[in-house]
Amino acid sequence: MLSVLSAAQFAEHNVATDLKGGYQVVAADVNHDGKIDLIALASGQTDLVWYENPTWQRHVIASGMRRMINLAYWNDQIALASEFENDPKRSLGIVSLLVPNGVPRQPWNLKEIDRLPTSHRLRWADIDGNGKKVLVNAPLLGSTAQAPDYRGRVPLVLYRPGEWKRELIGDANQGVQHGIFVIDWDGDGHEGILTASFSGIALNQYQKNRKWK
Repeated sequence: MLSVLSAAQFAEHNVATDLKGGYQVVAADVNHDGKIDLIALASGQTDLVWYENPTWQRHVIASGMRRMINLAYWNDQIALASEFENDPKRSLGIVSLLVPNGVPRQPWNLKEIDRLPTSHRLRWADIDGNGKKVLVNAPLLGSTAQAPDYRGRVPLVLYRPGEWKRELIGDANQGVQHGIFVIDWDGDGHEGILTASFSGIALNQYQKNRKWK
């Protein structure tokens, strides 16, 4: 492995230099041509865009967006968190779903599915182990959090495609909940959710009795 890495050659390619507040890049084959494209999210811009491999031509997915903070891509669907503020009283925390309108190079159809203050991290997860994923939303703060300690419980929720109704996974985490990671922890095909918060690192798993542990 070391010899392969030492022989690897890397070259810089400028894809875009005008992303104000560039925050996240997601790699995905958006147009299904076998080449990995790039979806770019910039909190200081109102356009959500993707760049087509190999020419890196820019395409607008949606316009008029404000304070975008995170996205998750799966199965020709983009889940997007926007209207983000660190203050729960000011944050709209809009969660939207975007799907192609026939051709991914044209603006996508957008549907708002929820408003939860400080919606921050979004991930798709196969919690049932059947290939059908749900959308997990981890807000940054609880509704009563205030600086500088940001005390209070912060929710972790999910949405099931088609229904898009908010379901509570749990609210045991305290303070700032900053990161989530999807993982099949015990290799049984069911993906769990790792969270990072002031409470530490926690693993959330969906049980056969349809309850979270």
